[in-house]
Amino acid sequence: MKIIHCADLHLGTKFASKYPADIAKQRQSELRTAFSSMIDFALHNDVKLILLSGDVFDSDKPTIKDKDFFYNAVRNNPEIDFLYLNGNHDKEGSYLQTDIPNLKTFSKTNFTSYTYENIVISGIEMDTTNAQSFYSMLELDQSKLNIVMLHGDVSDSKGMDKVRIADLRNKGIDYLALGHIHSFATGRIDDRGTWAFSGCLAGRGFDECGEKGFIMLDVADRISAQFCRSAARTIHKVDIDVSDCGDLYTIQQTLKQQTNDLSGDDILRVELTGDLAPDIDLTDNDVISALSRFYFVNVKNNTSVRIDPSAFDSDTSLIGEFVRGVSANADYDADRKNMLIALGLKLLSGREVE
Repeated sequence: MKIIHCADLHLGTKFASKYPADIAKQRQSELRTAFSSMIDFALHNDVKLILLSGDVFDSDKPTIKDKDFFYNAVRNNPEIDFLYLNGNHDKEGSYLQTDIPNLKTFSKTNFTSYTYENIVISGIEMDTTNAQSFYSMLELDQSKLNIVMLHGDVSDSKGMDKVRIADLRNKGIDYLALGHIHSFATGRIDDRGTWAFSGCLAGRGFDECGEKGFIMLDVADRISAQFCRSAARTIHKVDIDVSDCGDLYTIQQTLKQQTNDLSGDDILRVELTGDLAPDIDLTDNDVISALSRFYFVNVKNNTSVRIDPSAFDSDTSLIGEFVRGVSANADYDADRKNMLIALGLKLLSGREVE
C-alpha cells in the first residue's frame, strides 16, 4: 500500500506582510494548488491514504474559500482516505466537517486508530490537558505495522507542541508521522521505528527556505519512506559578499553569477555583506533590477561604507570640513560616524538617498 504523509499546508496564510498585494494573492492560490497537485500525484501513483499531520489551515477560522476548497478536494476523491489530525494553528476544529466518508479525524481524549490491511494508523490531538500524559495512553499491537500521527517538535522534554521521542521507544511504532516543523527531517525512535517531518508543501516566508514537499510511504512487510519535492517555486536565502566589487556594474554582475544556478520561478532573499567605497551608490532597486528574472526578490543590505577619515585631513572643501567635524564628535561611536559620513557624502555629491 502507498501512503502520503504531509503536514502544515497553512491554507489561508496572510502574505500581506511578506509580499506586495498582487503577489500575496497569488501565493495564497499557490498553497491551494500545492494541495491539489499532491492529490493528482496520489491518484497517478495509486496512493490509498493521505496523512495530514496538522495545520491544514493557518487559523481556527479559515475563509469560506479555503475551507470549501479543502473539503471539496477530499469529497471529490473518494478513492483516497484523508486522515486529518488538527495541529496548533487549527486546533479548535470547530469548522471540521465530519459528514465526509473518506475524511477520518482524531480526538484529544484518547488515541483514535484506523486499520487498513496489516497497517494501523493511530493519532491523538495534543492540547494542554494531554501534552504530558498521552504517552501512557498509546497501546499498540506489535504484530501490526504501526503508524502514529502527532503534531509537535521532537524534544528532550514534554509539553505543548513537544514530542519526547524517548517516551515513545519500544512501543511498537514503525513510523511516526509528525507535523509542526516546516522542513523535511527524520531520525530513529528505536531499533524498530523512525520519526519524520514532511515539512510544508510550499515555502511561504524567508524562514521556510529550501525544497518543500511530502513523504511517500511504501508499505509492504516494512515501511520505506521517500521525500518528494512538490513546491512550484523554492525560497532561497543567498548571502553575497560584495567587498571586492569596486563599482555598481561589478556588483550587479556578481549578483547574477552567484544566482545563476537558481530557477527564475524562485523567490530570493539576498543578504549583502562587506565594505563598499563611499562613492558606490548601491540601492535595493539596483539589486532587484539585476535579478529581475526571478519571481520575487527581497533585499537585506548589511554592507557598510569603507571610509578612511584621515584621507580628508588636508581637504579644504566643504566635504573635508564635514568629515573632520563628524570624526571629532565624541557623541558618536565609530559605526554611527561611518553611517553619518556615508550619508553626508551622498547628499553633498547630489546623489539620491533611499
